[in-house]
Amino acid sequence: MPDGRVKYLRTKSYGIRDRDGRLEHGRRDSDATEHRLSEEALAKVSSELAHVTRVSSLGVLTASIAHEINQPLSGIVTNASTCLRMLAADPPNVDGARETARRTIRDGNRASDVITRLRALCSKKETTIESLDLNEAIREVIALSLSEVQRNRVILRTELADDLPLITGDRVQLQQVVLNLLRNASDAMSAVDDRPRHMVITTEREEGDRVRLTVQDAGVGLGPQAMDRLSKHSTQLRMTVWGWDYP
Repeated sequence: MPDGRVKYLRTKSYGIRDRDGRLEHGRRDSDATEHRLSEEALAKVSSELAHVTRVSSLGVLTASIAHEINQPLSGIVTNASTCLRMLAADPPNVDGARETARRTIRDGNRASDVITRLRALCSKKETTIESLDLNEAIREVIALSLSEVQRNRVILRTELADDLPLITGDRVQLQQVVLNLLRNASDAMSAVDDRPRHMVITTEREEGDRVRLTVQDAGVGLGPQAMDRLSKHSTQLRMTVWGWDYP
């Protein structure tokens, strides 16, 4: 607009025939500015809420994350001390020192990877649609939450298919979904003491280049009253997200 404002229009084109059968083209415009601004505001609120949820989820996993970072850092200190002793020997154990230095680099990269994953999950940024490997995204989430899962005496097993196609979506949002599923499954087994607390994460390929993620647990499930309540309010909910099915 002349004053610098942006106005959004919705345009509908159509064709009609006159009395002689000749085709005429028409167009109808309507002001969609308010609708567009409402959509943008809703998207911003949703993004803020998703960020808060991610940070809250990671707060619960503080001990697990601290362990994942502390372990390679301890290895770095130990390897560095060993390397110095080998170099100070007479004669110096150069081959041993070289191998110890390699282990130091390995542990440093491992700590760096954990921090990179944390920064990605805690980042406050716009939705980024990209091609990504679902299995890789799942492994990264497991790496951050594994210590917490083990502390809850959960036996985690993965069955990740090798032939999955790449999916399209926002990596951080997808990993938030996976993290929520893992936490829910672990919480569902918190009262289980009469059998092993098994959790199985499965990925598989479906028709039409779709992929499916399934998280199974050995919890008590839903009682009859909860099932009745569920059936009254919802028949079956199935959302298609980023090209994969999330039941």
